[in-house]
Amino acid sequence: MQNDDTDKSNPPGSGKLDISEYIPGHDLKNGTAGEQTSQHSAGEEENGRKRLAVERAFREDAAAGMQSKRKRTSPWEMFLSLLVILLIMGLFPVWFVGTLIIGMGSLHKGFYFPLWSLFLLSLGVCLFTLLSHARKLRNISACVILACVLGFFGFRAWTWWTVDRYPVVKEVDWRQYRPFEEGNKLVKVEIPAEYALNAGEGYPRLDGAYALYPIYAAMAQGMYPENIATNRQFLCTDGSDYVYGGLLNGGSDLVFALAPSKQQQEVAEKTGLEYELTPFCKDAFVFYVNAKNPVDNLTTEQIKGIYSGRITDWKEVGAPFSTKIIPFQRNEGSGSQTTLQKLMGDTPIMPPLKEDRLGGMGDIINDTANYRNYKASLGFSFRYYSTELLRNDQIKLLSIDGIAPTVENIRNGTYPLVATAYMVTVRPRSENTRKIVDFMLSPEGQKLVEDTGYVSLGTPTPPAR
Repeated sequence: MQNDDTDKSNPPGSGKLDISEYIPGHDLKNGTAGEQTSQHSAGEEENGRKRLAVERAFREDAAAGMQSKRKRTSPWEMFLSLLVILLIMGLFPVWFVGTLIIGMGSLHKGFYFPLWSLFLLSLGVCLFTLLSHARKLRNISACVILACVLGFFGFRAWTWWTVDRYPVVKEVDWRQYRPFEEGNKLVKVEIPAEYALNAGEGYPRLDGAYALYPIYAAMAQGMYPENIATNRQFLCTDGSDYVYGGLLNGGSDLVFALAPSKQQQEVAEKTGLEYELTPFCKDAFVFYVNAKNPVDNLTTEQIKGIYSGRITDWKEVGAPFSTKIIPFQRNEGSGSQTTLQKLMGDTPIMPPLKEDRLGGMGDIINDTANYRNYKASLGFSFRYYSTELLRNDQIKLLSIDGIAPTVENIRNGTYPLVATAYMVTVRPRSENTRKIVDFMLSPEGQKLVEDTGYVSLGTPTPPAR
């Protein structure tokens, strides 16, 4: 056995094997196990740093490669980019045209103009970001576009809820009153021989107010041949706001309408012409409300107060509730609007209610709001039109100054708002025109008036100027 002395006999460097290097707890070549572990850890850290550097370089190279791939634009991407640019360039004329339409017609310019402008601006930004890949800006502009769309449809929904859902007093289907149409609603009349028209002289061209069309269309059906009575050149109805213009410019020879308005009289004076008016029937100028409105009567002074803006609440005229009165009006020059102006006298009329509606070619038309059947609304018309033509059970005619607009009260003159209809010419009356006027004043003509639903004059009156 070897002892410690034997170990001492082999000092390092003597050329003999040093077995201490193989003793457990020592590194094979480099000392103890602790020293070897420390050196090994340092090497692994160095190797780890090298690997991270290589991976980082690889990722950078890969990113650079991807970037270079992105820069290679395909023909489809070029086409899409060009399309986006053209769309952006086209937004300005679209904005300009839309702004003109809104400015010329819409009542809600303060809402539509900024909404329209903001929508197109955001759309342009959104399209531009498709080229620049600015995702955050694109998201913001998309949110603004969505807000504009929601704002528009929200406003339309509010308009529907407050206005459009209430029914408008329906218009009459005038095709039911065309002469010689099978099953029409015209009164059949027999024309005495003395009023027969002379075909060689030519037939007068007739025009008139809508509400009076059933009278003179029935007369034409009895006095005109079918090919003439069904020709719009000889028989039409354009409404009171247009018939006087046609009479002055030679488009018609005889019109059936209410007396001309002050403006229409001034136009005639400027052209050097004078209206010749012959009364032939009577009707009542009436005011009506929703059938559920408890108010049954208005005084003339209350009507003036409402349409001048002095009276604004139904409670002020005897209603058991407090609700704002919504007074409707008609277009300037119409027979009913002219009658309202005469009723008001020197009392100024408040500006009429207006509403936006769509017309031809998508234009926004700023139109006078005709009667809608709100529970708080007030409208006006003529008795025959509202009771005989419309037959609307959702409206209720009001008494005026305690007098109801019945035929008896119109005939005896107790109803305060009686309206007279006239046959009007501006040039010397031809023989055929004079025969038509004479027939309408004859007992047969006045019976036609009564059978149609109007009130006859009772006693013929001479022409008035």
